Amino acid sequence: MDYNDFEFVAFCILSSAPVLFLITAGIIAHHRSAKGWIPGYLIVGILSCSLYAMVAGRLAAQLFPPPYVPGLSEGRGLDLRGVGFFVGAWIGAIAGVVGALITAAGSSLTLRFRRRQELGLPAGHPGS
Repeated sequence: MDYNDFEFVAFCILSSAPVLFLITAGIIAHHRSAKGWIPGYLIVGILSCSLYAMVAGRLAAQLFPPPYVPGLSEGRGLDLRGVGFFVGAWIGAIAGVVGALITAAGSSLTLRFRRRQELGLPAGHPGS
């Protein structure tokens, strides 16, 4: 496995980790039906995704620097190795925010539908 393959795998992990984590946390919180979890979940989720976008790419680039190539180090070419870490972290942060919003909206709609069924209201009733 050369560095380019490793960078691609790291890109996939960095871009999918936040959304998977936030959706899983949202589903667990929904099933435990803690009261008032949605606003806190959204605030923590969005702030953590912002922090993830700022830190994850830089941390991955420092932990796994590209191998030394003399031709690129002397300024004879554009070395874009490692950029996938940053792009993956940004995509992951955006996907995490979108995933958190979709999870919160789905949970809210499910809870509202359950409440309507418990009250015995028809589907088109404006109350609840």
